[in-house]
Amino acid sequence: MQDKNIISVFENGPIHIRGDLVLINSDGDVIQKTDELYLCRCGNSNNKPYCDGEHKKKNFLEAGKFIKPPASETDVISEGVLEIKVQPNGPLIFRGVALIRDCGDEEIYRKVGGLCRCGQSNNSPFCDGTHSKIEFVG
Repeated sequence: MQDKNIISVFENGPIHIRGDLVLINSDGDVIQKTDELYLCRCGNSNNKPYCDGEHKKKNFLEAGKFIKPPASETDVISEGVLEIKVQPNGPLIFRGVALIRDCGDEEIYRKVGGLCRCGQSNNSPFCDGTHSKIEFVG
């Protein structure tokens, strides 16, 4: 069976998400329902949570490879709705099964997780709480 919900990390660029997607704000209100999103992970977009290309202007350099990923969940299929919640001044929290792929083609499956959008996580693309330390606004 082909994976439906896929989160891909681009080297020096955004997070690309495909699938049955619902992007919501911290109050639970739907921002967008779609099948494809490009979301900022450098922290510099002027249109957060979306990528607007600022990573190129700000020379965002991040390999796009997993450093210390969470364990892959087993016996799951990446289908159904993938809900992505934009936390104020914090990460993107996803719920629903997704295949997460780095740019080196390492893959894990997760039912829930936090993705960095401040650009400073030491475990990118996953959130490590650095947004709080640097007082990220977005």
